[in-house]
Amino acid sequence: MDFEAEITRLYERAYRGLEEYADTDPEDIKRYLKWLYRRAEGGFLAAFEGSRIVGFVSTDHKWASPEGHIVGEIHEIVVDPNYQGHGVGKLLLMEAINLLTQKGVKIIELWAGEKNFHAQDFYKSQGFLEMERRGRWIRFIKDLEEQERA
Repeated sequence: MDFEAEITRLYERAYRGLEEYADTDPEDIKRYLKWLYRRAEGGFLAAFEGSRIVGFVSTDHKWASPEGHIVGEIHEIVVDPNYQGHGVGKLLLMEAINLLTQKGVKIIELWAGEKNFHAQDFYKSQGFLEMERRGRWIRFIKDLEEQERA
């Protein structure tokens, strides 16, 4: 199986209707996916049904937040539209948080498009708090130490 081609097609399917937040040219997508993989340092995880990739998440445990702090960043959670609502995204997110925690991360952040209401609701349901809006993007964070104290 050509995993690069499969992940590229998955990315295209998942962003259908939300193209303003995604790369749309297949070569740009491939470059972006390679960048994600390099940044992830072992934190690029995929979900499979049989041999088919149905989702992936890309983490980065050395990301600089807008305030200049090193945080864990979740760059992408992508789930095949046919598998959304079946727990794939939640499983990928939980695994990403576990991986980032093992790498010593205390704060996790991610961004969602302002019109991607499905993603925003999902992140909020998983304990992420909306922190700011920048242009068409909304920044969410999850403070793992604060969560432990609660």
